[in-house]
Amino acid sequence: MNKFTLICSLIFYLLILTGCWDNVEIEERAFVYGLAIDRTEESKSNSEIELTEQLIVPEQFASTGSGGGGSGPAFRNLTASGETIFDVNREMFKQASRTTDPTHLLLVLFSEELAKEPKRLEQLLDVFLREKDMRRGINIAITSGKASELLTVVPEHEKVPAQYISKLLEQKKNLEIINVVKIGDIQNKLLDNVSFPLPLLKTMNPTVIDYEGIAIYNAQKDQIVGTLKGDYAKGLSFMSGKKHTGTINIEVDQEKATVELTEIKSSFSLINDDPNNLHISVNVEVEGTIAEQLGTDDVLDREVLQQFNRALEKEIEKLTKGTLTILQNDLQTDAIGLGSYLFQHHPKLWKSVKVDWETGEKYFTQSRIDVIANATVNRPGSIIRTTNN
Repeated sequence: MNKFTLICSLIFYLLILTGCWDNVEIEERAFVYGLAIDRTEESKSNSEIELTEQLIVPEQFASTGSGGGGSGPAFRNLTASGETIFDVNREMFKQASRTTDPTHLLLVLFSEELAKEPKRLEQLLDVFLREKDMRRGINIAITSGKASELLTVVPEHEKVPAQYISKLLEQKKNLEIINVVKIGDIQNKLLDNVSFPLPLLKTMNPTVIDYEGIAIYNAQKDQIVGTLKGDYAKGLSFMSGKKHTGTINIEVDQEKATVELTEIKSSFSLINDDPNNLHISVNVEVEGTIAEQLGTDDVLDREVLQQFNRALEKEIEKLTKGTLTILQNDLQTDAIGLGSYLFQHHPKLWKSVKVDWETGEKYFTQSRIDVIANATVNRPGSIIRTTNN
């Protein structure tokens, strides 16, 4: 064998060995689609957690059709307890009989009970931010009740509960929800020491999951400090200017009407920069259409349409005022993003108040925050009124 042939042979063998020596075949992998993290029921006084992993069953998942399709479920759940997520996951290798693979992980659910413990959410997120196989686009949500219960729901139109929940989080046709929150988003908030909202989910029945409201995370206390539900959740959406649509009920001439919102924009303005007498204006601009009208007013009449505009503005200002009362007095948490606004547009002022924004002097709770709504009903719908009465 000449020298050239020997070198070529060595290169060939090296290429083969480099590609295969530590490779795990796909048949030996257990793909994780969802995770649920709860407190252990047996020992609530210590730091133990209960981890539930949702693994897909490839044979059933790949079958045609939605919501089942094969002869068995397209997923299976494994549960174990321990001190850290990494250790529990290692323990699950024995149950899975395969190497668990998180590269397709869609979402992580934390129980509200666990997330209310100081520093627990930040601590438990560490492995997702540190592990090289984790994606920054993983969805995060808080659950009312046990997080693992949501992974047992059998949806009608999806094969895997984690897939169903992820799609639920991404829908935007409801004012009581917030934009989907990713692990990468939370990392940025934690690094900036900024408070933020999270979606709060609940199990309705064995086949349905719905929004319970919005959970509020206080960055200074490192924990979930409370929730916003119903109209209070809507108020936060208006002030945050989220790209959501939805409906809102108003009253014109003592008759009810429903307006479908098509666009929401919000902006902040600093009126008074005295730290002891801060005054901030939240400007909310909305556009919408009349979805339902119980009265008989002619909405093609300009003056009648202006009444609808004013009624919508009044309702928005009422909702946001209620939300601000809870955030400033009860939760004492800036979930609106006013601190971020001051940091970006008034850095000198922010530097003087940021340490005492939510703690100490608590400038956020003392600030005067006014909401000014500007509403426009663009078109009244396909009819003027139902009857001529």
